[in-house]
Amino acid sequence: MIESLSIVFIAFGGFLLALYIFHKKHTKTDHFVCPLRGNCSEVIQSDYSKFFGVPVEILGMLYYASLTVGHGLLITFPEALAWLDVYLLIASTAAFLFSLYLTFIQLVALRKICTWCLVSATMCVFIFILTIFETLEIVLPLLIDYRSLIITLHVLSMALGLGAATLTDVFFFRFLKDSRISQDEANVLSTLTEFIWFALCLVVMTGLALYLPQAGNYLEVPKFFAKMVVVGVILVNGAFLNLYIAPKLVKISFGERHHHKEGELGRARRLAFALGPISIISWYSAFILGSLPADSPLAFWEFIKIYALLLVIGVTIGQFVDNRMSKRAVPWTEF
Repeated sequence: MIESLSIVFIAFGGFLLALYIFHKKHTKTDHFVCPLRGNCSEVIQSDYSKFFGVPVEILGMLYYASLTVGHGLLITFPEALAWLDVYLLIASTAAFLFSLYLTFIQLVALRKICTWCLVSATMCVFIFILTIFETLEIVLPLLIDYRSLIITLHVLSMALGLGAATLTDVFFFRFLKDSRISQDEANVLSTLTEFIWFALCLVVMTGLALYLPQAGNYLEVPKFFAKMVVVGVILVNGAFLNLYIAPKLVKISFGERHHHKEGELGRARRLAFALGPISIISWYSAFILGSLPADSPLAFWEFIKIYALLLVIGVTIGQFVDNRMSKRAVPWTEF
């Protein structure tokens, strides 16, 4: 009860904050006050201020409003609406992961800080923690009852991420045949990237839903730890590739002037041809590991050795392709 009441106040404050950001974003005549010497205006007007075409502040308003109403109903009708606990836990977990994604974008991709965005992210963290304490005991039995459905969703999310990662690599190589990435091509890659992050969020959430009720059993399975390592690589590699390297590659346009250090874009492209294979190999490895039986005879380090060997082969092939494409590039183009 205390947790739900606290969440109602925090979520209502989050809704007002998201509404304030929405108002300031669409009323450019007013000065956007950004404490902590941040740069709120540039962050909320950036290319990352939308997800699947929907402004992030609108997603925030919908999330906070649903939590305010949901926990308010639970306080009023705790027994009749107990099923709401499942939605509230799912919503708060998704918002927590999404807030980490947005914070990483500010720190790495934009290198600018929006104070109000950080406040909203902090609210999401507190709501997530309070929701765990409030709903986990009620939700755990439901996770056991609906285990088959969760497994299906986990497999589908893996398939979605695998497909999006494969298409991203295919289109990336296809787009670079003319030694440049146009804005339209960059938009296609951006959309595919959003699908990858969406799928990865589902993978993490459904994976947690499978793990929590049977944590003891999973801790005895070597392939589980191997899959966690691979998913960790997907997270770190994807964040660096899609939020740091990819924006630089949009600037690739041979024969035009660019504001960058000499050799910068060339290094970025070489990194992309290394990180791209890591991404696709990791997604396929995670999918295969999830398909293997729990009693697989391979030990943890045997899984890791095979995975590492595949990564070395993939990166080597990627660098070979990059070298061939560089030789065909316009000779007077400087990177």
